[in-house]
Amino acid sequence: MQSSSLAAPTHWQRWVTPVLAVLGMAGLAIALWLIPPEQTLGNVIKVIFLHGALVRVALLAFAAAGVLSLGFLLTRRIAWYAWAMAVQKGAVMLWIVYALTSSISTWLSWGEWVAWDEPRVRASVHVLWFSVACLLLALWMGNRIFAAVVNLLVTVVTWTLIRGATIIRHPFDPIGASGSETYQTLYWVMVAALLLLAGLLVRWWYDRELVKLRE
Repeated sequence: MQSSSLAAPTHWQRWVTPVLAVLGMAGLAIALWLIPPEQTLGNVIKVIFLHGALVRVALLAFAAAGVLSLGFLLTRRIAWYAWAMAVQKGAVMLWIVYALTSSISTWLSWGEWVAWDEPRVRASVHVLWFSVACLLLALWMGNRIFAAVVNLLVTVVTWTLIRGATIIRHPFDPIGASGSETYQTLYWVMVAALLLLAGLLVRWWYDRELVKLRE
């Protein structure tokens, strides 16, 4: 069965969604362009800011997927499951992009692609393979209860690993502790832009997940 949103695009899909996507990409690009070079890192700070914004948005997405999955387990409503899977896909994609920017920023800052001696980096790598493996397993199994439980597990593991990782070389909250209103403002603009873009992608996945579930 085809949903009306896919059979006949709505006004939202025709105009609002593309406009929001352009605004999100423009906001992200402008924020990156306006970030001033840092005294020590120079323009590498731009990659580090993107890296920091991505990890924040990805962690929020993993948390949201866990809450939505719990909602499905309690209510058994299809919409909850569709949202949970859509958000989980978005979270995994964000984490993959975050991992790539992390490697780039690590190379530019420390001269190595993966700083294995840094506990925060090792935790990020574990989240990467675990979340990807769990998502693929859930999609392969095709069982809603199993997928929801796995999503919850990924949420717990992700937050436990990242929040529990100690820091050796990686600075603790460098943007929040910078004291620069310019840096902090541009960082939050990047976070908002990424949230907007991720939300649009998640909505696209939700529509298709809902159609698949109702066929």
